[in-house]
Amino acid sequence: MNFKVANKNEDLLIKNHVSNNSSELSEIFNEDVNIAIWKRHLNNKIINASNYIINENPDLQFSELVKYDDVDKILANNLAQNENTLYLIKDISRVVKLFCDLFSINKVWLRLDAIESPMCPRFHVDNLKCRLVSTYKGPATQWLPHSLVNRDKLGDGNNGMPDEESGLFLKDTDIEELNTGDVALLKGDGWKDNKGKGLVHRSPHKAGDYKRLYMIIDFIDLYLRIFKNRQNEL
Repeated sequence: MNFKVANKNEDLLIKNHVSNNSSELSEIFNEDVNIAIWKRHLNNKIINASNYIINENPDLQFSELVKYDDVDKILANNLAQNENTLYLIKDISRVVKLFCDLFSINKVWLRLDAIESPMCPRFHVDNLKCRLVSTYKGPATQWLPHSLVNRDKLGDGNNGMPDEESGLFLKDTDIEELNTGDVALLKGDGWKDNKGKGLVHRSPHKAGDYKRLYMIIDFIDLYLRIFKNRQNEL
């Protein structure tokens, strides 16, 4: 298969930051970092809770604006808190507070979804400041290092070709992938002075059983912007 050589984005060495320490998610504030990853392993109680929720509510689509100190209560009402879900709820609450503390806010847009196919199958960049993602069950988010991406091939630039053939990247081994349990901050094009440097990413591609439970945390301004646009369309 022939590829057009992907652009080398060398104006600024944009890189990833990976750590086993949650405090180092703050590296996302560095202008040369467009993804900060907290590597972690979920304990069996959280894994069992995730499996329980997938089995009990395979079509789960939770989406709410929440204050960090209300997360436990709101999730308990929506997920039916019991000994099967308690540990997952506590973990989500912890991560929400981590996000709020990092950005000095007290309210976020929290989503928890169960899906059986890729939500965003094509590589893309989000037009937002920053997004937290974490997968509790199933395959996790895939992304491309900045220096290995030909951004001209994003969106309509692919000319109808699959990402693997368009020249967006050179080879499959260029694709990085988070692990289940990892917590990652993805910097978007909406971050100040970050246009053209937001993280290129997609939902994971995996053959066979795709059952996935994943969490997204966004700033509330994104929710309000989307809601306003929908209201204007009515």
